[in-house]
Amino acid sequence: MPANREDSRTFSAGKDEVYQASMQAASQCGFNIKESDQAAGQIKATTRMGLRSWGENITISVSADGRANIKSSCRGIQLVDYGKNKANISAFFAALEPLLPA
Repeated sequence: MPANREDSRTFSAGKDEVYQASMQAASQCGFNIKESDQAAGQIKATTRMGLRSWGENITISVSADGRANIKSSCRGIQLVDYGKNKANISAFFAALEPLLPA
């Protein structure tokens, strides 16, 4: 199973606002958005290959209670992520939090 990491945060905003902010944050992080479904609250993206990994698959889901959940998984059979999945998640929330009310 490839290395992965997951985290979530709840915001005091509605699903649509969190979803739109998540789309913007994902773009700011350099994630390549492959699929997005606002009704379902789902965003699927990828990252490029780098020195630490072969790239990651990013899945973001937004629930009705304003919670954003992100999962970053290494592509292929990479068993060690050298902190790249954690860095993707940290970058996403660092970009997302200023876009939403406290």
